[in-house]
Parts: sequence; C-alpha cells; structure tokens
Amino acid sequence: VGVREWSVGQAVQLGAAMERLTWRARSERFDKKDIWPEYSELSCFACHHALGPAKDSWRQEHGYAGRRPGDPAWNASRYAVFRLLAKQTDSANAQELDRQMLLVSDEMGKLSPDRNAVAAAASLAAALAQRIAERLATVSYEQAMVLRMLERIPDDAESIALADERGAEQAAMALDSLYIAYSRVAKPANAVAVRTAINGLFQQLENPSAYNADQFASALRRIRPLLQ
Repeated sequence: VGVREWSVGQAVQLGAAMERLTWRARSERFDKKDIWPEYSELSCFACHHALGPAKDSWRQEHGYAGRRPGDPAWNASRYAVFRLLAKQTDSANAQELDRQMLLVSDEMGKLSPDRNAVAAAASLAAALAQRIAERLATVSYEQAMVLRMLERIPDDAESIALADERGAEQAAMALDSLYIAYSRVAKPANAVAVRTAINGLFQQLENPSAYNADQFASALRRIRPLLQ
C-alpha cells in the first residue's frame, strides 16, 4: 500500500467511525433497536485484561484521565495515530478535529453518555475527517515528509501506548506500512534493525489481555533513533 492510500484510508476510516457513532447516538439503527451506549464502541481491554496486584498495574499507576475509574473507556484507536498525521498535513482542520474528538472521548467515557452531545461532536468530527482526507489526497508525499510521519509515532509513544492495546496496534501497523514504503525508496543501511524493532512491537501485542503500556512505549521509543 502506498503512503497516499494509507493516509487517505486512515481519514476515511475515522470519518466512517464517527458517522456510525452519530447514527447510533441518534438511535437511527436500521433495525430500530434503541441500544445505548453500544458496547462495540468501547475499549474491550479496558475490562478484559489480565489481573494482578495493584502495585503492578500500569493502568492504576497512570490513572484514568477524563473518566471515572471503573467506567468503560471509549475505543479511540482510529484516532490515536491519525491525529499525528492530521496535524502534520492540515493543522487548521486538525486542531478543530482534536477538539471534537476530545468531546467525543470525554462523553463516551461516561457510564451514560449524553446522546445529543456525542452526536453533535461526532458529526462535526466526521465532516472534518472528510476535509482532511481530501487534503491528504493531494499532498506530495516526498521522502522527508514520510520520514517525519514515521518519527512522529515514537515521539508520541506514551500517549499512543496509554490509548490501550488497540491504539498500540494502530501504531505498530502504521509504522510497518509506512516503513515498507519509505525504505523501498530511501534504502536505509539499517533497515534490518528497524524491521526487527517493528516486529518486536507486534510480539508485544500477541496477547492483548497482557498488554503493558509502559513496555510498549519503551519499545516504541527505541525505534526513534533508528529512523534515518
């Protein structure tokens, strides 16, 4: 997959997810069932994770920003990495998208989200994602730009890792796809070392319930000095 296709695809996926969340909040399901909140919108591994002593819990150590402990977290994985790309290529729309996505995340992190608030923010986010997709379709993806896209991911290692296992998956897959495209042109001398480091990220994701954000962030940071 080329960098342009990957980038536009990320924007389109986010937009589609926000449109789906909008019609769920507005109770516009085709089968007319009124289910709210829809649990498939939430983070599975906020609940389905390995149990252990509190002193060993990275979740308790870092806290639960934006939500009450015990309330299910919204699955923000489609935005965890894409927001970095959006800021790099369309800062004006990215800033407003960030604001709307924060509103969605904060509201969906409540036990009983306000449907109107979610629908309003999600519908605006969908439109913004579409604008960014249109911008990404016309950008010139030069080698230096793609390298900067790669660098932004480990630069934001902690935020991505704390977005939970699904966000970490997005980071690993993004690095994998972008580096394949980048190395094909740049032919870096240490490509094997970078590939090994990226493969190490995937190994940490083989058992999602045992995912550890601190370990993943550390492995992600180690990739940064390898990029050249």
